[in-house]
Amino acid sequence: MISSIIGEGTSFKGEISSAGSLQIAGEVIGCINVKGEVFIVGNGRVQGDINGGRVVVSGTVDGNIIAGKGLEILKNGKVNGEITCDKLIIEEGSSYQGKVNVAVIMNAAETSNV
Repeated sequence: MISSIIGEGTSFKGEISSAGSLQIAGEVIGCINVKGEVFIVGNGRVQGDINGGRVVVSGTVDGNIIAGKGLEILKNGKVNGEITCDKLIIEEGSSYQGKVNVAVIMNAAETSNV
């Protein structure tokens, strides 16, 4: 269940921290720290680093991603930055540029007080 949404046409500048899940259909400029899932959908765009559980990108991310429970870059998804995750799925039609680190990791958001 998604607990927070940045809707299409909405722009947010700053840091987002959440114990739940987040869906971004608008624009976020800044860091995201989420214990649950992070979905960047459609025209959604993130300019900043993401630290979350499972991260799914069908929009655009310009920044580094740490995904403790897997990262999926879906068709039409674009990621520019360093990726650290335990499981990586990149669909045909997506775009990725950067460095990949695949390892068992602990989500930093889970170890901090969000």
